[in-house]
Amino acid sequence: FRVFFINKEYVQATEVSSTEFFISTGSEVQRFGNNFIVYNSDGIKCVNYKGEQIWNEAFQMQKPLVDVAGDIVAVADYNGGTIYVMDEKNVLGKIDTGMPIRKFKASGNGYIMAVLDGTNNTPIYVYNTSGDEMLFFNTTMKGFGYPLEIAISQNGMIGAVSYLNVDKGSFYSTVGFYNFGEVGQNYQDNLVSSYIYQGALVPEIKFAGNSKAVAVADNRIMFYSGDQMPRSAGESLLSEKILSLYEDDKYVVLFYDSDNSEHKYKAEIYDYDAKLKDKMYFDIDYTDVFFDNNRIVLYNNEEVLIHVIGGKDKFTGSFDDAILALIPTSSPKRFIQVTPNDIKTIEFN
Repeated sequence: FRVFFINKEYVQATEVSSTEFFISTGSEVQRFGNNFIVYNSDGIKCVNYKGEQIWNEAFQMQKPLVDVAGDIVAVADYNGGTIYVMDEKNVLGKIDTGMPIRKFKASGNGYIMAVLDGTNNTPIYVYNTSGDEMLFFNTTMKGFGYPLEIAISQNGMIGAVSYLNVDKGSFYSTVGFYNFGEVGQNYQDNLVSSYIYQGALVPEIKFAGNSKAVAVADNRIMFYSGDQMPRSAGESLLSEKILSLYEDDKYVVLFYDSDNSEHKYKAEIYDYDAKLKDKMYFDIDYTDVFFDNNRIVLYNNEEVLIHVIGGKDKFTGSFDDAILALIPTSSPKRFIQVTPNDIKTIEFN
């Protein structure tokens, strides 16, 4: 049965049920656990697959930025001074930073790591959902460098910062890991480990759970492990330009322009032991990606690709109605499709 299921290809997607739900023009939709969020410059709300509103938070932002970590979502305006934090059931709190926000990341327990714009430096703060400052440290170009990217573990105990530094006409990047618990109190600025990469930019760094992390430079992918003092767990040199990256607790996928004339894109899927698990070619101009058990799902406004990792494509095709979000369910054959006018349950067969 398992072999049959893995090798079975879906030939069509059938609508099982539909609930009317209107999404206004200009709103963004994003997967959020088993639900989805809808947001625009006037506010953000969480909706379930039945079209029922779970919570709603009003605000005024020029361009809201959203970060989802497990069942936590945080939203803030670039250059704004407030970060809203919610889970799948409630609005948890509001954080007033007092300084313009440059970047922020949420953890699975609601802690928020934020890069702010100081007068003579670039401070990095960690807040809890009540808005209390749990930790902060300052960065300068003369010191560690400018923070290009940040990440925080799911339990909020480990933070990572990718810094860019320029020295005498050359540049290098430093990836630093910070422990926000008791172990980190024994180190200056809670910095427990760091790694220098000469002549490399590291614009991407992400955590998978509490003890694994991945960073991507313009010439390599680096893996780290450890729930207190993350250490290098391997790396792989890259010869092609990365278009984008996506990760979950088990896999990391890197997207490239294809080196095969018959296809537009190429994807390489790694595990956190730095082992290449799969390579796939495809043509969809994807706007969202997610892993579902041992499958990877890519889609855009019209098309969907479902691929078994280490196996074959299970489905490649288009839907009749626009896809604003595609959400997996407990059944591997069923997904929730959010359109501009309704919420559909779709079954592949």
